[in-house]
Order: sequence, then structure tokens, then C-alpha cells
Amino acid sequence: MNTSLVSSKTVELLSQITGQKLTPKNLTLPVIFLANLVTVLLGVIFVDGTVAESEKQRLLTTLYRFSIPESDVRKLTHLMIKGVKQNQVYKQINNLLSLAAPLSESEKLLLIGFGYEMSAVDG
Repeated sequence: MNTSLVSSKTVELLSQITGQKLTPKNLTLPVIFLANLVTVLLGVIFVDGTVAESEKQRLLTTLYRFSIPESDVRKLTHLMIKGVKQNQVYKQINNLLSLAAPLSESEKLLLIGFGYEMSAVDG
């Protein structure tokens, strides 16, 4: 991941998603990856217009792999879920591009893998 590719647009977008006033110093590499993961997974979930219970469970199972219960990361994950849903970030290509810009090719491929896994849950 290349932190030099974290633009002011990315900072603004992540502030909007989390409901927190963030600065470039707040944006660690794991936070940026997590925001991308939440966005991709929610985009896959909402693409067909219905959300099955199995999709909700897969979302939480996947996201909880990246944090421990009662941690700040877990709380941030829930803020991101809420913000991505409210702002429908997954529907706005410019937002997706801004979020993904700092990611390496392998991180982008990992996101695609998680997205594919989510799509398989819904058939």
C-alpha cells in the first residue's frame, strides 16, 4: 500500500464514512484496507436489492477476522458499515477509485476475492 497516494479526497471520504474528523495521520494502512473491504462487501450485498441473513452473517464473519471483540477496530468497523450504507459509497465510482488508490495490486486482488466469496453466499 502506498500512503503517498492518500489524497485529500480519500481523507474527506473516510471522515464522511466514519463520522469522525480525520487527518492523514489518522489513516493507517489497515484502516484504509478495512474501509475498502467494507465498501466492496456492502456493494456486493446490495447489488441485487435484497439482503439475506446469510449475507449479513458472512459480512460480519469476514470483517471480524480483522479485529478482536471490544476493540477500537471493531467499533470503527461498525462506524464504517453505517457510513458506507448511508452514503452508498459503493455506488459512486469516483469514491471507489479514491479509496482504492493507495492499495497495492495484491490488496486489490484480495478485495476481489472477498467480494467473490460474498457473492457466492447469495448464489
